[in-house]
Amino acid sequence: ATQRFLEHRFAQVFPQAGAAQHAAWARAHLDMLACELLDAMALDRMGRADGPQLSLQGWEHMVRLKEEGRGFILVLNHFDRLLAAPIALARRGVRLNNITMPLGLDANLDYRQRDFLTRKVGTFTRIIGGQWRSTEQSLRPVHESLRAGEGWIILADAWGPEFSRLRQHRFLNGRLQIPTGIERLARATGAALVQAVTYTDSPGRLRIEAERLDDNPGRAIDQVIQRLDHDVRERPWAWWHWGLWDQMWRPDHPSGASGGGIQ
Repeated sequence: ATQRFLEHRFAQVFPQAGAAQHAAWARAHLDMLACELLDAMALDRMGRADGPQLSLQGWEHMVRLKEEGRGFILVLNHFDRLLAAPIALARRGVRLNNITMPLGLDANLDYRQRDFLTRKVGTFTRIIGGQWRSTEQSLRPVHESLRAGEGWIILADAWGPEFSRLRQHRFLNGRLQIPTGIERLARATGAALVQAVTYTDSPGRLRIEAERLDDNPGRAIDQVIQRLDHDVRERPWAWWHWGLWDQMWRPDHPSGASGGGIQ
């Protein structure tokens, strides 16, 4: 059923690609989620000799931030095996903290899914060496930590129906609505912004690219979504949020049914 849904979604967004390509992308998406699930059961192996190999480009940006003593937000999207990038940085000695949505309050999760995610995020937090806070908790410690030169991981394309402070970005010939929390946090604390993207070249080989973003938080998040737009056109199967498409995306023209296609 999930594969059929994905094929329909890909046909809607990339109509010129053809049914065979839509089916291949759907299978690749399910493979990606399966690999991510397996990663979650053995996170300690990621980046080690007995686990998926992580190659990192852009390490020089992290070195420069350390020299500056400046706090930073590591911006991720729900793209490919997203935990690989912060783990790659942690393997090189970067201590990171993590913000997530409150897992216990998500009505879409049953107790088994909540238990799985709680163990997953707990193990991940231990590996990256910092603290784990949820968005239902006070952000004052996050502000203080960023001002003190620490790093925090935040997902730019996090989504919830309760979100009210949103901004639209050009995305697949339409508009993607995402929260403005990263922008506001960076402005309030003076934190730098760094984006990291993971690309699965094979199940056991992941390529990570880190990039220092514009010092203007608004322009920085524009860069993040421009990169996501490019990456999703190149690898539609690697974006997690196709099930939220109707909530997050709007066509440029109300009658438009398609987000366009690969260009």
